Amino acid sequence: MKDKWAGVVGALVIAGSASAAGDPEKGRAVFVEREQGHCVLCHSAPGVAAAGNVGPSLAGVGARYKPEEIRARVADITKINPAAAMPAFHRTTELQRVAPAYSGKPILTEKQLDDVVAWLTTLK
Repeated sequence: MKDKWAGVVGALVIAGSASAAGDPEKGRAVFVEREQGHCVLCHSAPGVAAAGNVGPSLAGVGARYKPEEIRARVADITKINPAAAMPAFHRTTELQRVAPAYSGKPILTEKQLDDVVAWLTTLK
């Protein structure tokens, strides 16, 4: 019986962390700051100055995709579009030319990923 409850509690913890709400304000910082995601290097978004034009504009992305779809794209776009030039921001395997100091580490932490998804979701 104890093992059964441990499994139920474990499943709830995993489900809770997968849907944890991020902070949109911190997500905007992840988007624009070089030390974090620096998404603005390639993408434009409403209200963001000095935006890039390599990737698509993210205006309206929150109206086009559900949060979990945005998350999947940011985490590893190559699972959706293998030819995409955007890096996998939350994948740690099968990467090329990674400096030893960054080997095995995602570009964005789980919290940063939650935050940037929360911000992108506001872009209706």
